[in-house]
Amino acid sequence: MSGSSIPYHLRPHKAVDRRLFVDLLTRCERWQPLIDAAYISMGAYPLEDHKLVHRMLGLRKLIAFDYNDEIVKRQIFNRPIDTCKCVCHSSGDLVANLDAVLADAGYADASNLIVWLDYTSPAQLGEQIREFITLLDKLKPADVVRITVNANASSLFSPKPQKGVPTMRSEEVRKVRFEKLVERIGDYIPSDAEAKMMTDELLPSVLSKSFGAAALEALPISGGNTFAPLSIVRYADGQQMLSLTGIVVPRNQEVRMREKLDLTSWRFASKDWSDVHLLTVPDLTIRERLLLERSIGTTPVPDLKKHLGFDFGSLEVGETFLNDYEHYYRFYPNLLAAEI
Repeated sequence: MSGSSIPYHLRPHKAVDRRLFVDLLTRCERWQPLIDAAYISMGAYPLEDHKLVHRMLGLRKLIAFDYNDEIVKRQIFNRPIDTCKCVCHSSGDLVANLDAVLADAGYADASNLIVWLDYTSPAQLGEQIREFITLLDKLKPADVVRITVNANASSLFSPKPQKGVPTMRSEEVRKVRFEKLVERIGDYIPSDAEAKMMTDELLPSVLSKSFGAAALEALPISGGNTFAPLSIVRYADGQQMLSLTGIVVPRNQEVRMREKLDLTSWRFASKDWSDVHLLTVPDLTIRERLLLERSIGTTPVPDLKKHLGFDFGSLEVGETFLNDYEHYYRFYPNLLAAEI
């Protein structure tokens, strides 16, 4: 099952990832005020991220887009405020005509831009990287970009069992996957990438560094600006996805910018393109969550397990999980049944 095929409100990893993004934007305000920024995102039909950036950051210059006219009509119905403009564009068209889109919406005077391109098709990875480069060419310091792409290794290649045909060995599968990836992204493949990295655990880092290479092409070392990665996260609601967030910043001010954002104290900050964090959002009941939230940071893991009296199935309640959960439990979605 792909992440896009799961009902939007039943994607807890996506929900936490979205809220972590907004939390990161609040840190970006320490570097550049965002109140007059224009926020541009696909948004899907519920426009959840548009609602969040408006409610949490006060942004009013909102643009939602989709290539499907029927989804755009649904966005118009669901928009959080009247200044949220919903337009029918593919991501490629929007990036290519960014200035015109802003002008048509009445937001050409925005102080800076926050753009989220949320892709789902793994077969179009090369095109997605090229759109990312085109977008960076149009941006200025303090503009924020977030890219989400499919990072599921099986999306590159997954052998189908055939009667009478020997099952492919795992190393053969990884070799085919690597060939497919090179075919899709060409020169942006990292120099240290190998076939053995074509696994769900290692592929996100390869893809992240590919976008890093693309960013360097758009904003070369000889130029005054750079695109600094701020947070790189992988998660799975069905298919594994990779979210990369960065900001355009004058090259000689990047260190100061990172200090202003205090990224060293933020669990999901990334210091470079290889620094990818795993986001794990287990299915917890309200009682389980309350126990964890009361106990995290004060109760040793063995004692916590004793209080629970059970393990979370395949998810072991260990140090890594608890250290992460301590930093994102505030963003954990509450899914409750209700009659309206």
